Amino acid sequence: MTPEKLRPSFTFTEERLRQLQQVVPEAFADGKINWETLREALGNYLEDEEACDEHFGLFWPGKRQARRLAALPPKGTLVPAPGEGVNEDKTHHIFIEGENLEVLKLLQKSYAGRVKMIYIDPPYNTGKDFIYEDDYSEPLEAYLKRTGQMDEEGRRLTTNTKASGRFHSNWLNMMYPRLLLARQLLREDGVIFVSIDDTEYAHLYLIMKEVFGEENYVSTLVRRAKVGGGSDNKQFAKEADFILVFAKYVERLPVFYIGHTPRELKRYSEVDEKGRFFWDTYSRSGLASDDPASDSLYYTVTFPDGTTKTDRWRRSYERLQQDLKSGEAKFVKTPKGWHVHFKQRLNPKGKRPRQIIYESKFGNAEGNADLKSIFDKPLFSYPKPVSLLKFLVEVATRDSINAIVLDFFAGSCTTAHAVLQQNREDGGKRRFIMVQLPEPTPPDSEARKAGFATIAEIGKERIRRVIAKMQAEREGQMDFNPDEDLGFKVFKLQRSHFKAWQPVEPTTPQALDDLFSQHASPLVEGWDPQALLTEILLLEGFPLDSAIIPLDDTFPANTVWRVHHPDVGHELFVCLDETLAEDTVERLKAGDLLRAEDIFICLDAALTDEAKVVLDDRLRLKVI
Repeated sequence: MTPEKLRPSFTFTEERLRQLQQVVPEAFADGKINWETLREALGNYLEDEEACDEHFGLFWPGKRQARRLAALPPKGTLVPAPGEGVNEDKTHHIFIEGENLEVLKLLQKSYAGRVKMIYIDPPYNTGKDFIYEDDYSEPLEAYLKRTGQMDEEGRRLTTNTKASGRFHSNWLNMMYPRLLLARQLLREDGVIFVSIDDTEYAHLYLIMKEVFGEENYVSTLVRRAKVGGGSDNKQFAKEADFILVFAKYVERLPVFYIGHTPRELKRYSEVDEKGRFFWDTYSRSGLASDDPASDSLYYTVTFPDGTTKTDRWRRSYERLQQDLKSGEAKFVKTPKGWHVHFKQRLNPKGKRPRQIIYESKFGNAEGNADLKSIFDKPLFSYPKPVSLLKFLVEVATRDSINAIVLDFFAGSCTTAHAVLQQNREDGGKRRFIMVQLPEPTPPDSEARKAGFATIAEIGKERIRRVIAKMQAEREGQMDFNPDEDLGFKVFKLQRSHFKAWQPVEPTTPQALDDLFSQHASPLVEGWDPQALLTEILLLEGFPLDSAIIPLDDTFPANTVWRVHHPDVGHELFVCLDETLAEDTVERLKAGDLLRAEDIFICLDAALTDEAKVVLDDRLRLKVI
């Protein structure tokens, strides 16, 4: 039996095919789709060829390429950057420095269906901000050139001006594949929030309906970004922007609500056998009815002294009689006359977040103040306020306080800041994943003067300072949460450790020999074991916060790591030494260390043919 070879693989398209196969298994044979069978299964739901070019939707130049870009296999990997994070050995929070399209692909196997909430604040395409110009053939190579990690001169991001011939198309081509990949990462009860202004709101709404399904549209929240001030618009000042909200499956999305504040809880000062309550007015404050004759809430109430009052009430006449009889309502006489009061009971889940127009505390000025309180200078343009992100985190994850929150346009990392604060307030264990391109800061900017060469550096430093402040706040406190996660790990996007196979036409036998000798090992020269270990985790579907435990006592002759994560049903045992010692092979043969579902991974060249046969017979063996 030949051990399984470990090779880079990509699951975006594979996962979608797997889902299709579960629904229409008869349309698959030997892993391939039988198109005629699939057409028969789809029946009347399949659009005829003549109408294919006429159906409703948004079309733009480059859309087909953008869709294919999402399915293009990644050529990079993530490598750890020890020392750039905080409390790296204990934390579950992740910061990734890299191009988010490639990163989203690399996260598919480890995080597909595991992310509860995504928030992104992408470029608004105002004509002044940067957008990511994707290379459809070599996206990783374009990123490495852009960031100066290749010999070729680094290429700066450029603004997508309104004079561009494809102003809107360029922006849509950037967003479309990223949204396709983002949806795959969401849990079935997951939700995505996307900030945008009116420049691209209409287009974003249409492509999100296409990606997530019209039935999964939740709402559009309107945020008052600024109050007064100048505006480029000569007719009306633009003071608001928007947050589009879509669910993975809206029927599985829990009810959003916000908890009661201490001030609100204070109102519920009375208690009966059903719990806490306060007496509230039954009247709708004299609101008139447009059609009293057909309005069941508009009627006349007769008080104990025979006087009457016609009003629009909170509940129907029949319900009022029931409430009076059960004691849930009562007549109250005051110097101003008779009233009806009822018991307003405390909802343990709090209030539903009904507001659409946000308060001033969610504006740009508050975001600037948040950042200035950390850095003393305005290092980033228009950061979102922590209060806004904390509100979204609270309502979206209140029923899942151990959830993963992802932001792949992380900027100054307001989302990470909000997660840390919300965890402190309610004792949650939410885990953030921040992804940010190392986009250069402008040469004459306050950020560059302060020593921050890239926006990614600002984001990392913000998280460090927020953590330091939170650690200082809990010093001397007796009731702090010992399990509070005040740390984060940093990973960076680089090329894969596996050689890319590039077939050529050998012109001579010697050229053929040279070609195969170059690929005697599947790994690039100078590979680092710790970095390769991270790539193995991603290939095997293990999250980046997995526990990596050295087994020095168990395997004294080799370096062997045990990899564990509570979300994965099996463990990995990995050895990347050039040779597997006989003692190590014998210990593995014993069969008491690995369970049937666990996997042992090592270099192909590290095992003798005899050892391969023995180990492959005793355990799940994969070789590189």
